[in-house]
Amino acid sequence: MEMSRAKPRSPRDKWLLGCGIGCGAVAVIIVILAVAGFFFVKGLVQSFKESDETMKILVSKYGWVSDFRPNPDGRIDRDRLEIFLSAREAAFPVRRALEESLAALSRGRRAEGIEIKSPGSAFSLAKQAFGIVPRIAEYFHARNQALLDRGMGIGEYGYIYVTAYYGWLKKPVTDGPGFRVAGGDEEKGSVRWGGDDGRDHHKDMILRWIQSFYLPMLKNQSAGLAEAPEGAVTGSVPAGGKPRWRDALAAEIKALETDGFRVPWQDGMPDVLASSLEPFRERLEASYSPMTNPLETLVEKK
Repeated sequence: MEMSRAKPRSPRDKWLLGCGIGCGAVAVIIVILAVAGFFFVKGLVQSFKESDETMKILVSKYGWVSDFRPNPDGRIDRDRLEIFLSAREAAFPVRRALEESLAALSRGRRAEGIEIKSPGSAFSLAKQAFGIVPRIAEYFHARNQALLDRGMGIGEYGYIYVTAYYGWLKKPVTDGPGFRVAGGDEEKGSVRWGGDDGRDHHKDMILRWIQSFYLPMLKNQSAGLAEAPEGAVTGSVPAGGKPRWRDALAAEIKALETDGFRVPWQDGMPDVLASSLEPFRERLEASYSPMTNPLETLVEKK
């Protein structure tokens, strides 16, 4: 991959890259600041300087998120799951502090009944939200560094995250802080976070982002499978009369292409993939963080 041919990025693009996988919570903060009349992009870029550097190294070593090619046979190797969990465990202290800050902001939002309907109310919430930015930056840096130390790219991390938590354990893609943000009118595209009235909109937005990187990964996987001789891929062998892995992968790709708001593997996961995850069920459950979930599921498009 020739990095020199990449399209030049604006300061905003570079900031998004620094976030790594996801800028859900930070995007919410930006909306708050924009509604209030304060769009401190330069300050946020500085806050994410360290995570930006680790992300650049990850990209240079392992490629973009959507470049990742899962095993053609459908399995996730045991050692890769160990690395994924080890990286999450290494970042746990920082993630825990961020969880507490997000939970406190969520409680404050409900207690104060803040609505983003005027500059005054937006500024009140922005003051609270802006204080979380350094902790978000610290988490991205800690997670990115943990991946670098263990030899895993951000694409593989994202693939395992979506496959394990959404596809297999059926965690809601809308998990996150319990507050709602809305700016502008509906026609201009307001952003809502949490709350029954905005949950569908938020879910659609997240699923669009997930598909922007997960679908290309499955296509990469399918390409690898097509290159392998028939019968050479263990996961392609029928088991118990269930569809072969080749057929299951092709069907999931088609389903995702047809439905832009589909959760990957929502109708059930092939045995060859699920059996890779089963030995790690308890550790995956323990490592999941509903509060910081939005930071893991949004990615910058290539």
